[in-house]
Amino acid sequence: MNVFVTGATGALGRPVSRMLIDTGHHVFALARSSRNELRIREMGAEPVRGDLFETSSVRNAVRNSEAILHLATHIPNSSQAARRQSWRENDRIRIEGTRNLVNLALEFGVSTVIYPGVVFAYRDAGEQWLDSTSPLDRLPILESSFSAEAEVQRFTSAGRRGVVLRMGGFYGPASVTTRELYRAARYGIALFFGPAKAYQPLIWIEDAALAVVDALSRAPAGIYDIVDDEPMQRHELASVLAGIVGRKRLWRPPALLLRIWAGKNAMFLTRSQRVSNRRFKEATGWSPTVDSARLGMKLLAIEP
Repeated sequence: MNVFVTGATGALGRPVSRMLIDTGHHVFALARSSRNELRIREMGAEPVRGDLFETSSVRNAVRNSEAILHLATHIPNSSQAARRQSWRENDRIRIEGTRNLVNLALEFGVSTVIYPGVVFAYRDAGEQWLDSTSPLDRLPILESSFSAEAEVQRFTSAGRRGVVLRMGGFYGPASVTTRELYRAARYGIALFFGPAKAYQPLIWIEDAALAVVDALSRAPAGIYDIVDDEPMQRHELASVLAGIVGRKRLWRPPALLLRIWAGKNAMFLTRSQRVSNRRFKEATGWSPTVDSARLGMKLLAIEP
């Protein structure tokens, strides 16, 4: 299958592209720079020099593709996350970029569009299980992701197959956030904010990538949640991490420090979200190789 991938050099896009190529798919990958072109060629994909906001530059790639995986993001680093303007490029990729891709996909008869959303939009539900049928909280910082989901649903309404995969927080060897987490733990700090018994939805990056590939081949149109089998409470995560770095316990900073560090828009990250992956497993047969962070955190070997 010919597949057009945006964000092919990102944390999710790299393993997705590798898996697609390894299983015989031809990957057209969007490249916005000469450096990205080189990296894409090294992966074995075909670079498409273009811009999501200049649709003429990607028309041929979309025309020759059967599916689009819109994996591009522009997430600001932790030092800039508190500034709302730092999210403008990411918002534009989600809103305008998704709309442009869906328009082209409808024009050229593309059969499938896949977009990775976020599970953090669910309301705090304590110990209750959550899934794509659960109530959402339409926070301004997440509105661009809702807009992207609406475009995918527009694609489905036109008789095509649109799939939204709401992802848990990524962790794994390639994750910048994970490296920051381990670095802080070695200084005795657990960067898990919120109530001790609140659940934190996570997903091993390679398992998230496998979910995208499985969705391409098997998922019916719809919205699914991609998370570990066993969501863990924050005090459990801190305890496991403490053991890994050789400490009896780690200090979990109060949520107020998250507000100071990342701004009020980040406070949704303190919610308890015990999200279930059951619907996606039943639809595709996908199953995470790392069933919980209890195992995943032990698999990591990250240098400070």
